[in-house]
Amino acid sequence: MRDLAALEIRRLHEKIERAERRIALQTLPGKVKEKDAQKRLLRLQIGTSSDGRPVLGPWSRWQEATAGGMKIHSEPADNEQMLLVSQSGTVGAASIATPGTYDKDHEAPSTSSDTAVLERGGGRIELGPNGIRLRGNVDIGGGILTHEDVNVGHDHAHTKVFTGEDLSGPPEP
Repeated sequence: MRDLAALEIRRLHEKIERAERRIALQTLPGKVKEKDAQKRLLRLQIGTSSDGRPVLGPWSRWQEATAGGMKIHSEPADNEQMLLVSQSGTVGAASIATPGTYDKDHEAPSTSSDTAVLERGGGRIELGPNGIRLRGNVDIGGGILTHEDVNVGHDHAHTKVFTGEDLSGPPEP
């Protein structure tokens, strides 16, 4: 005769083991190894096999900071640390790559506690207690630019401005 209690305990152990595995697979850290920018997909290296080969996750969408009324686009960098999130615990087509944190491959653009920094390539925006600082080349287009209610944009006529480095000297830093 079978021991029904022992069978039920084994069944419950197996069920718990499957649930724990799915919980463990909900969030996997990894590094960006392949990208398809046109399809907005990437693959993360989520491990290494016993023979040293990279284990890649599935092709997944990457999470942007916002995609509604305000839109921000920033393609993840090669070798950027990210998290592969699979809410059901099943890694696959529904998984999404979310931003990770800074590491030795991609250091933080600032250590300031009172200034927010956005940086991409040679462009940098700093939002701090004294206002906004733009670094890099600035291209302003699309209409009127004003400074303290004075039009300094497309319609503005400059006065007493000498052009050329010989006349006015190099730009100040």
